[in-house]
Amino acid sequence: MMLSDIKSEVNIELRKVFKDKKGDEVIIRNYNHQNDREKLIDMYFSFTPENRCLGLPPSSKESIEYWIDHLAKNGLSIVAEFNSRIIGHTAIVPTEDGNADLTIFVHQDFQNRGIGQELLKNIIEVAKKLNFRGITLVTEINNKRAIHIYKKFGFRVVKPYYEYDMYLSLRS
Repeated sequence: MMLSDIKSEVNIELRKVFKDKKGDEVIIRNYNHQNDREKLIDMYFSFTPENRCLGLPPSSKESIEYWIDHLAKNGLSIVAEFNSRIIGHTAIVPTEDGNADLTIFVHQDFQNRGIGQELLKNIIEVAKKLNFRGITLVTEINNKRAIHIYKKFGFRVVKPYYEYDMYLSLRS
């Protein structure tokens, strides 16, 4: 399944303002690769090692650039923005089985403020509009807070080994 074919059929323009848990107004919107690429690279380049999960985001600038370009070419991304700075990012990339793989990160300076949940809620809505069967993700088994949030949104653990493979069905 090619995302470009799906996107042409569905209006996926997104721009929402919400107040995070600190009362700051954060914009949730579509990612524009041409305009946002450098800001997103900056966000990921400033990630601390303890905020990386399963090797993501990559740590070198070149690897971050390659990864972001891959996500832009093959998937669809949403960002969280505060004071013209990208502080959160989520992406879905189609898989051959009609599902979408999920990536989601919030910069460590903005965690615990509900931004990740807002990103997750919106990317799930977009995935439904694009008629994906479900969403898959992988996280570290000790990432308890993230696992709690994913379960809150209806994800279930499908493979609990060294990491958790989780799945959310988008079909009734």
